[in-house]
Amino acid sequence: MDLWDFHSRGRNEILLWSKDLSKRDRAALNQKLDLLSKLDFELAQGLKLLAGPIRKTRHVLKLRVFGDTALRPLLCRGPDSPYSEYTLLRGAKETDRGFVPQNAVEVATQNRRLVADRPEEWRCPHVRA
Repeated sequence: MDLWDFHSRGRNEILLWSKDLSKRDRAALNQKLDLLSKLDFELAQGLKLLAGPIRKTRHVLKLRVFGDTALRPLLCRGPDSPYSEYTLLRGAKETDRGFVPQNAVEVATQNRRLVADRPEEWRCPHVRA
């Protein structure tokens, strides 16, 4: 599976988010993304690596990463090739009160629409932090 990052105004938004994480969180995130890239969708969901779709979005999933904090990067399958790629849409953390930032799901949904319309403009190959 290919991994892509949401890209806006010349900035890799996922890379910027992950650079602010602790070293342990970045290592956990990279490990989960490496695993995700090797699994098909059904197996990733069966292993509870992925959860969703979340909050009636139909397409936005969360990657379950446990480090110093509960990381929940939001992503989607495809959109060009839903059986061979994932696009990371928004970095987020999860607490007992929901996502941090609070608007993470809404932003991820909006980012997915942009990527679905013009993937060559709104995403780039995934870059590890």
